Amino acid sequence: MSARLIKETRDLLPVFAGTLPLIVVTQLLWPPAGFSYLALGVACLAMAGSSFGNEFQHRTLSLLLSQPIARSVIWREKMLVLGTGMVTSLIALLVSLVVSGAIPARVDWLTLALIPLCAFCGTPFGTLLLRHGIGGMVFAVGAPCGILVVYAVVVEQLGGNEPDALVTAVLSLLFIYCAVVYWLGYAKFKRLEAVDSPSRNLSLPAGLEAIFVLPLTRISSRFRGPFATLLKKEFRLQHTSFLLAGLFFLVAVAGFCLTRAYPRVAEGIIGVDYIIFMLVLPFMAGAIAVADEKGWEIMPWHLTLPPSALQQWSAKMLAALSTGLGLGLVLPFAMAVADALLLGQVGPKTALPSVPVITCWLLGALLATSLAVYAASFSSNSLRAILMAMGLVAAGGVVCWLAGSCAAHIEARWMVLRMYAAQDAMRQAPKLVAIGLLLVLCVAQALAWSNFRRSAAPALEVVGQIAVLLLCAGFYTLIAVLATLGSRFFLG
Repeated sequence: MSARLIKETRDLLPVFAGTLPLIVVTQLLWPPAGFSYLALGVACLAMAGSSFGNEFQHRTLSLLLSQPIARSVIWREKMLVLGTGMVTSLIALLVSLVVSGAIPARVDWLTLALIPLCAFCGTPFGTLLLRHGIGGMVFAVGAPCGILVVYAVVVEQLGGNEPDALVTAVLSLLFIYCAVVYWLGYAKFKRLEAVDSPSRNLSLPAGLEAIFVLPLTRISSRFRGPFATLLKKEFRLQHTSFLLAGLFFLVAVAGFCLTRAYPRVAEGIIGVDYIIFMLVLPFMAGAIAVADEKGWEIMPWHLTLPPSALQQWSAKMLAALSTGLGLGLVLPFAMAVADALLLGQVGPKTALPSVPVITCWLLGALLATSLAVYAASFSSNSLRAILMAMGLVAAGGVVCWLAGSCAAHIEARWMVLRMYAAQDAMRQAPKLVAIGLLLVLCVAQALAWSNFRRSAAPALEVVGQIAVLLLCAGFYTLIAVLATLGSRFFLG
């Protein structure tokens, strides 16, 4: 294997190794849920975004392009390694499907093939076009979805209802899209110019930026002082998060506008938009707060500034947690309420969730951001930090499920518990979940703070920290389930 292929393999290996267990475990533990399809999509997007995004992130693009090698060869080697990783992930999912007995239907087989294909063809072009790995991933998701939405609107307008014809047309459109964006990505790479900046931030057109950014700049200029300056710097780092929030807002508004004329299409647009945004943005806000500065190797320099490490950490957490909570939960909730008001769906029977349930939502968003901050504290790449945080959530879910099953097995010998356990668990679950989320949140913040004060944490120590984090979640789940079942037994 040539040195270039080894370099490309090592570049994608962390993402591949982190997402492969996620694909297999989710399919084996929860076969009917379909989480493994989502995990495959995340894995393919992350690998494709890392392939070219890391070159912009680590300022190695100029070195890559200055080699005395034809760009067609470089492109072919990159895509070969990327395709190998995607095919391996797809094979792992297929084996998991066979083992779990969930053999997909014909349409599902085509969906499985299209997930890596769209990521393989679209993400490199989006990354090269926007010069940003996460931006390329957003493009790879948004472009095919946009094509499907337009096609669905046209078909509904024309009254087409032939399932086989619809499937054939959709597949044809997506295959044509893949061929076009792959060719555009190759053409873009062949005429690409070297970029010396670490990574070009996603930005609005100059006119729109003047409308939205200039008023905020004038307001922020009134606040001076070391801590205020730190806060402004931290919110500036969240530039990408705010742009993605604006994209979410525009897509949601487009879905709301289609609600009356095309209700089924609008429901799909709004549902997918909310799910993707609420899952991704809290992790992104936490990862960007720490990983970008570590990747630019300016974190040690920041610790030499007059403001103490605790002040800098406080500014980071205030900006990251408020951004993750405000844009990842409050904004979608406010838009959902506004949509219900406009459509007249709010009435006397409409009730807000209970306080414990709302608390769980708030703590869940804060925990997702905190886990991303912790993952970024030992990572120099925001995309890897996001994937690591998602992996921690998946691993924590598995540990909690095992601990809960163990506790239920311990208490299952008493008949009275089998009669009343489900009722008690449902009634006490929100409060217990809120306490558990708060516990894990505090542990994640403490571990991230300990890593922030030094340049690099040893690998064995990081493994130990992850073990402590998961054990805390599992032990609390075990105690909480035992307490819930046991209280019903002793009181009943």
